[in-house]
This record gives sequence, C-alpha cells and structure tokens, in this order.
Amino acid sequence: WDRYPTYDTYLAMMAGWVEEFPTLCHVDTIGTSVRGRLILSMYIETQGDEDAKPEFFYSSTIHGDEVTGYVMMLRLIDTLLHGYGDNPQYTSLINRTRISINPLANPDGTYYRGNQSIQGARRNNANNVDLNRNYPDPFAPAKAALQQENQAMIDYLYAHHFRLSANLHGGAEVMNYPWDSFTSQTVRSDADQMPHPAEDWWIEVCKRF
Repeated sequence: WDRYPTYDTYLAMMAGWVEEFPTLCHVDTIGTSVRGRLILSMYIETQGDEDAKPEFFYSSTIHGDEVTGYVMMLRLIDTLLHGYGDNPQYTSLINRTRISINPLANPDGTYYRGNQSIQGARRNNANNVDLNRNYPDPFAPAKAALQQENQAMIDYLYAHHFRLSANLHGGAEVMNYPWDSFTSQTVRSDADQMPHPAEDWWIEVCKRF
C-alpha cells in the first residue's frame, strides 16, 4: 500500500481477493481498453435473495491521471472483504447491498507509458479522447466517436440495475446533477434555466453524502 501498483499487480490483487474470499466476491470483466487492457469490477455480495438487494456501483479514474481514487477503491475492496464478519457495519452493508467496484476505468490513460508505472499517466485514453466527455449527452452532440471503454461501461450498466453510483475524480469536491447538463438558478440567468426534474431528490442525496 506504499506505492501505486503496476498493471500486472493490479490484476493480481483483483484475482487474489477472489481466491481469498470466493463466497463473497467475483470479478466482472466490463470490457477492454483500446490497447487491450482489462476494465474490471469487483462484485461483492452474499448469496440469497439477490433480487431484493439494491445494487451500488463505484467507478474511478476515468481520467487516467487522477489516480487517488484508483488506490482508494482498491483499499475499499480490501477493507470490506477483510472486515466482513468482524465489523458489524461492513457486514451489514455487504449482506444488504450488491456492490460493484471498478477501480480503474481508463487503464490506457493511467499506464500510458507502460504497465510498470503510472508515471507519465495522462487524462485521456489511447485515442486521446476524454472519456468523461464522450458519453452520449441528451443536449449536445458528441465531440468524438463513442470510445470502446465507454461502450463497454454502458453495456455493463444496462446489464445491471444500479440504484445509485459514484464516479471518483481528483480535484475539487463536486456533486453533479445526473447527465451533468442541467443547470440551477445560481448558475445562469432565469432565461437560461434548465432545472433537473429530480432536483429536490438530488439535493437530498448530496446532503446525505
């Protein structure tokens, strides 16, 4: 935990947790990056009554050089799995929720200079596209063709029924409205208002967070 993992170490860590906790977790392959690196998610759950449990999705490092969340998500996986059965809060969380954690959404950006180090990591993917600006936007045309990392993520999300998700970045602490395109009255003039239809609900989510 005193350094960022190499790409191979990252894969070994994910596989190691599955080997150590085979009844609590498995690894989903969401897809592959432009350069063929795996986009993985650790799925943590207990067996039984799956349909009644809400699903939650964590994802991090869609910007390849914002790597703090990368290690934080690996730490979260380790903490939850090793705390199960000993820590009442972690145990209850895993028993009552299906948790999917994707530590590294843009492996080509993070390991841009090679698999041995994150030194030289960059924001964009191997096609030099900002993945965070590449998802379909209901209010604006795409600036670039949909990247395969994002198509894989979209397919994964459609295959599940996540009730809530969080995407970790580096920098300021911000809570964006879903779609990241709506505005609030503190941002623009009344003539330019486009408030989110679930604004009150989202404000409540932000306060609880």
